[in-house]
Amino acid sequence: MSRSAVRAAAARTGRIAWVHINRDALRHNLERVREFAPGCRIMAVIKANAYGHGLLNCADDLKAADAFALATIGEALLLREAGVSAPLVVLQGFADAAELALMAQYGLQPVLHQLWQIELLGSLGAGRLDVWLKIDTGMHRLGIPPQHVARAWQRLQTFGVVGSVRLMSHFANSDDVTSDYNNKQLESFISVTSDYDAERSLANSGAITALPESHFDWVRPGIMLYGASPLQQRTAAELGLEAVMSFQSRLIAVQHLRKGDAVGYGGTWICPQDMSVGVVAAGYGDGYPRHAVSGTPVWIDGRVCPLVGRVSMDSLCVDLRGSGAKPGDRVVLWGEELDVDRVAAHAGTIAYELLCHAG
Repeated sequence: MSRSAVRAAAARTGRIAWVHINRDALRHNLERVREFAPGCRIMAVIKANAYGHGLLNCADDLKAADAFALATIGEALLLREAGVSAPLVVLQGFADAAELALMAQYGLQPVLHQLWQIELLGSLGAGRLDVWLKIDTGMHRLGIPPQHVARAWQRLQTFGVVGSVRLMSHFANSDDVTSDYNNKQLESFISVTSDYDAERSLANSGAITALPESHFDWVRPGIMLYGASPLQQRTAAELGLEAVMSFQSRLIAVQHLRKGDAVGYGGTWICPQDMSVGVVAAGYGDGYPRHAVSGTPVWIDGRVCPLVGRVSMDSLCVDLRGSGAKPGDRVVLWGEELDVDRVAAHAGTIAYELLCHAG
């Protein structure tokens, strides 16, 4: 068999599950950010392969944003090599002098979250960098403690290689609009930064939608760009967001089972009566969560059917009682027809994880 014939055969026998990306929905969600935060500049967060949606395509679809945020220098370099000229902010900053030199070479903007990173800037022999100084206002993950910000700011002013210095922090509880911790972090950020003539950024997706006093100069939307809700108390639809990723497959079998029959590995789900059980060609090998429990919704041909039994590597089973579903029917595991947040809740996780794994 020729090499081309092998490739064609492989394509025909590939996995049935697939991901579809609605690029119009992505652009729509960016416009929703502008509506929530008018007058603010937008730093679109496209780290982790744009939350599983495809880094390069999303950068193209979101080119109306004012900057992009990446987690690592590697992600930023992929964009630069692809010809993306927009400002690129690297949230983890640089790890050593070699990465710092690359940032200067490619015009990247590091986030400085450790005092040693600031000192390392003094060793940069050539180039000029705009930087972001990250302040720990209470998340206690990355950031300069408030009591060290003045020293860090003053030190940065002494380096000829440093251009603009902007200030940022990150909310820990912005998904919960009832949390008073959001106000404590906001007050801390204002207190620490109000004496500096610098652009500021604090609001992530949850704060963009629910805490307008945190918007400042720059907002940093992430999960809301991809059509999932950043808030515990409101759905994506209520926020006017549209699903970007649709995770789909096909129904490949319908089993007619008897009362008492066990379904799937471990026999954890027992048929309560004579009934039909469908088999969907998608499992944890495709990015569907193995820990999804029985009752997790699955959309099949216009109807939501509950998952039954344990998710397998390549398949999962659904309760077809009351459904006329047949082999070959289209299945949506999440997407426009089925909110990813709803699936995540049944799986004991968050939409971020599901989107990243499937994508």
